[in-house]
Amino acid sequence: MTELSNGIRVCTEKSLGATAHVGVYVGAGSRQENLATTGSSYLLKKMLSRGTTSRTKGDIWDEITGLGAGYSAHADREYTSYGLTALRGDVGRAVGLLGDMVCNPALNPGELEATKNEVSAEHESSHTRYLETTLENAHFNSFREHMMGQPVKGDRDLTSTLTEDYLRDFHAANYVGDNVVIVGTGDINHDEFVDLVEQHFASLPKTSSAPVANQERPIYVPAILNLRDDEMVNSNVAVFYDAPSVKHEDYYAFLLLKHIQGSYRIDQHAEHLNDVHKQYNALHTQLGNLPDVTRADCFYFAYSDAGLWGNYIYGNEVFTRQMNYCGVSMPTTYAHYMTDVEVIRGRNHLYNTLMNNETKRGVNKEIGQNILQLGRRLPRSEIASRVAHIDNYHIKQLANQWFYDAEPSFTNWGPIEQVSQVASYKYFKVNTLATVTNAHHTLFN
Repeated sequence: MTELSNGIRVCTEKSLGATAHVGVYVGAGSRQENLATTGSSYLLKKMLSRGTTSRTKGDIWDEITGLGAGYSAHADREYTSYGLTALRGDVGRAVGLLGDMVCNPALNPGELEATKNEVSAEHESSHTRYLETTLENAHFNSFREHMMGQPVKGDRDLTSTLTEDYLRDFHAANYVGDNVVIVGTGDINHDEFVDLVEQHFASLPKTSSAPVANQERPIYVPAILNLRDDEMVNSNVAVFYDAPSVKHEDYYAFLLLKHIQGSYRIDQHAEHLNDVHKQYNALHTQLGNLPDVTRADCFYFAYSDAGLWGNYIYGNEVFTRQMNYCGVSMPTTYAHYMTDVEVIRGRNHLYNTLMNNETKRGVNKEIGQNILQLGRRLPRSEIASRVAHIDNYHIKQLANQWFYDAEPSFTNWGPIEQVSQVASYKYFKVNTLATVTNAHHTLFN
């Protein structure tokens, strides 16, 4: 890693192969917006590929096509990224193109209107993207008093009101050297790569006079959010707990917990040749006893000063109450009972996930996020070493601290008549007091 005079941190990690990936990571996202400008970072992410002061949109895409490159861009709550995968001999052209896009966006009003129509169409179809929409609602339900709880794509009613001035202000305030990390992975010479970045990103200022928005820590709010739609066939349920940030001492234990619960698919884990009662994963055993609950995924969103950990569960509406119960029962039960079999299984799954991150783009993203969040590279060997010492005793203590008698946030969307008629949070929360010997559960029986 080399830091340039304007504050940009340039990182490379060398690996063999014919291709290389160049990634630009900006430490700003929807968190840096306000309620009037929500969606600006997502719009800006799209606008950077729609023309610069020296290239039209057609020029940009002709150059990407001519390079045979793959372009990717992603906007999130605390960072935005842009990347190009190209042949190793074309790294210079890739850096030049990304430098022009990031430093000199044209923000043409005509292109902006077309982009706003595109985003409006995405809002219009959000009811078809069950997982994405449910997770956005879960964030709002948990952080509703902070911009971290607002959707990354913004408010559909406000998208049409956003102007190029809002985007220019956001760019000027956040796209500065101290807030940018540029990463090259592949067969790349570090010194040559630093020279290329210095040449094409020199116009970015080191800092901005604009104050950094929303620096206060988001406060987790336990609540129930019910979005009833009786025209839907299945229910979406998200049960999330307050969780540690990426810098917290319990971060690695929560990362392991995510892999302990993992993902459930009815065609892979339910009752067939491999009976659910033979599963090592206790949550899968519970889900397998609910026919037509077809999917579950465990998520851990670790941000700079906050976090969310929990499960998304999807299935037939008749099991909506039980899906909410599954979201709280195992985390609570872990406070009383946890086997090393589940811990070792989750540990091995995490190890395999780390080992399978071999693509240049995947490694590039990992480095970019590490530098933005921690200021250093977090090698997979360190993650494996930290997780290796966690056993069932540690998980029980962790669950007792974070899950037992805790206040989760419950998000239900779909034909949820069975739960929408319940007006008491206590009806849901009491299940976090259940023990392995307690036979009564308000959400299950």
